[in-house]
Amino acid sequence: MKIGDANTQRNIWDKVLNSIKDSNKVSNQLFNAYFKKTFISSVEGNKIIVGCESAAGTNILKNNFKDLFLANLAKITGTDFDLVFVPLSELKVKTKEQIIKESDPVYFKSSKLDPSFTFEKFIEGPSNKEARKASLMVASNPGTMYNPLYIQGDSGLGKTHLLHAIAHQIKESYPEKKILYTTSQSFFDEYIAFTKNVSNNLNLTDYLKNIDVLLIDDIQQLRGKEKTLDYFFEVYSYFIRNNKQVVLTSDRPQNELDGIPNRLITRFLSGLSVVISKPNFATCKEILLKKIEFSSMKTSDFSDEALDYISENYSSSIRQLEGILTRLTFYTTINDYKGIIDLNYLTEALGLTNIRIDKNIQVDSNRILHAVSDYYSISIEQIKGSSRKNQVAVARQIAMYLIRTILDTPLMEIGKIFSNRDHTTVMHSIAKVDNMLKTDTQLGNVISSLRTKING
Repeated sequence: MKIGDANTQRNIWDKVLNSIKDSNKVSNQLFNAYFKKTFISSVEGNKIIVGCESAAGTNILKNNFKDLFLANLAKITGTDFDLVFVPLSELKVKTKEQIIKESDPVYFKSSKLDPSFTFEKFIEGPSNKEARKASLMVASNPGTMYNPLYIQGDSGLGKTHLLHAIAHQIKESYPEKKILYTTSQSFFDEYIAFTKNVSNNLNLTDYLKNIDVLLIDDIQQLRGKEKTLDYFFEVYSYFIRNNKQVVLTSDRPQNELDGIPNRLITRFLSGLSVVISKPNFATCKEILLKKIEFSSMKTSDFSDEALDYISENYSSSIRQLEGILTRLTFYTTINDYKGIIDLNYLTEALGLTNIRIDKNIQVDSNRILHAVSDYYSISIEQIKGSSRKNQVAVARQIAMYLIRTILDTPLMEIGKIFSNRDHTTVMHSIAKVDNMLKTDTQLGNVISSLRTKING
């Protein structure tokens, strides 16, 4: 869409501003102070130069609300423009060419926030309650508590969603703060490019020191990258010393980050660590219903049995749920299917066989303990007790793991079941089994056999 005409530019920008105001994502005070006084200065190719009244307003809009502007602009124009925010003082002395050249991002060009990853759209359940609460607290008071915040969990369970949600919340509450969300791989790439003078002449350290909130996904991917880790240690230490918030995610506990120096691990341990585990049936179904709500499908397109089956069998990853919905949407579209998606249709669409749900089986911690007790031929009292014999200790760890992953029981509650053990001991046991499953196929067979017995 071409918007070169001045009247067209004014009309489009008025619609953008009205759309932002109607979205209630910005307070009236903030809107009147900074948003209302912006305008389109010129359009150069796919870049729109936006005039702002002051340098302070320019920084607030550029650093915290650019994604909001872009989303509404794309909705109105149907075109992916880029925005360059410039104060009036610079518009008077710089050419359009200078402004465009200086506007190009220096580092982390691919770093973008997903507007759909907010706290409002994050479904809370027993498996992620601690992580969501801690993330909200950090977003409400960045740099003042739980610094760093370390979020641990398997891939696809919502760690990235929480990082984006923290960023969105801080943007709304503290628009003056500069936020950087990135992956550890991108951090590595930027550091290597900087050391090779590929990026440009602005010092990467100076750039990072201007950031107030650092959110890094999958920190475990930095393991073994010694020079990058040395550099990250200096950056991290600067953030902590200056009360700048750091939030990290990983697929493993801090003390199992092989290939990362102890000096970093001990600092990670000084903050708050929270765990996201696999969601239980109720949480998974609530997430599924929410995902359907935001897709092209409707919950009325599914039978209750089909919804239950998907929630029961695809709870290991939220991304897996999304993949199932994508597959069903594709399959129903190409076959022009208008009926109800029931168990028979799931069998056909997903290539499954003999699927069923036995709702008469009630799984609880006692059922799990009995299954483990029978498998290892040891008493439940021994499993719950203090014996450190290898077979008993292994059975105890597996029982804790199964109670957590099947029932999504809180760590403190599991500790009570096992003779009032501390929740950190429970977390370590569960993490140990989870980590062993990645390489120990025999243990995997044991877990699979126990799950089959527990679920009937």
